[in-house]
Amino acid sequence: MAAAEAATISSDSLATVSNGPVLSFINKRLRALRKKYNRILQMEESVSQGKTLNKEQDDVLRSKPTVSALIDELEKLRQPLSSAVSEEISLALQRQTVSSSETTSQAQPDKTEPQEQLPNVPDHAIEDLLNLLYFGSLFDVKSQSDFTSTMLTRTHERGCCLTYDYVTDDATDLLNEKDLDLISTLSGLLTSRPADSSLSHKNALHRCIQHAMLWLSNSDQPVDPNADVSYAGLRERLNKIMALDYFTTTPEIKDPAEVAAAAGTYTSFQVPVHAVPISVPVQVEDS
Repeated sequence: MAAAEAATISSDSLATVSNGPVLSFINKRLRALRKKYNRILQMEESVSQGKTLNKEQDDVLRSKPTVSALIDELEKLRQPLSSAVSEEISLALQRQTVSSSETTSQAQPDKTEPQEQLPNVPDHAIEDLLNLLYFGSLFDVKSQSDFTSTMLTRTHERGCCLTYDYVTDDATDLLNEKDLDLISTLSGLLTSRPADSSLSHKNALHRCIQHAMLWLSNSDQPVDPNADVSYAGLRERLNKIMALDYFTTTPEIKDPAEVAAAAGTYTSFQVPVHAVPISVPVQVEDS
């Protein structure tokens, strides 16, 4: 069994080298869709045995025709994509040949051109946007009922995100609660001042901008001194979420009491604020 798995990994690596990134991406997507299709078949078998599925599993089960159609479509696209990529490479080589024929006197200004095309406008634009987000977050005051509803909704969203990841992607690289906590923490670092900080709003905003620039530059620095993940690593986890069906699924509008019932009976839960957990009691009053 171990030898078969090793052979599969080796063949996948060789396929990536020979097929190139485009076809490798298509093949990876096909594997994920087939895996999802197999899980759907397992769910159908469970239903035939009289087992009950939850709502998320029902949604996945109903996606069977879509998954099947996607598999067929990707299978049909592989050969045309391979031809298109070959043509694109040929055109790129032709352009490179024309570009290399330019004289040295023409090439010299090109070396300094990138430096001349780096104005301060992007930095100012980021600062301007963060100013709004920072003070919008600072002045946001919600009633107790709104706060309770928001917390229940966020708890529900976390569960949905993790469920979609479980039924969609490779079981060896699943999202977990810590990933969601870190994304929430970085969002707070981008838009607010730490609760235990003595920084002025001006200096706190400067820190927010620094975090934003590190995020945009895909930095390898850790997101937080107490965190073991970098900005680049956290971006990979966020990109993983954006690639899930969870990202494109239309939510159902539910009554707050129904949301509370779906979320379960919670006496308290952790709200991450700059990696400082705060226990917030939640009470759902009877109507």
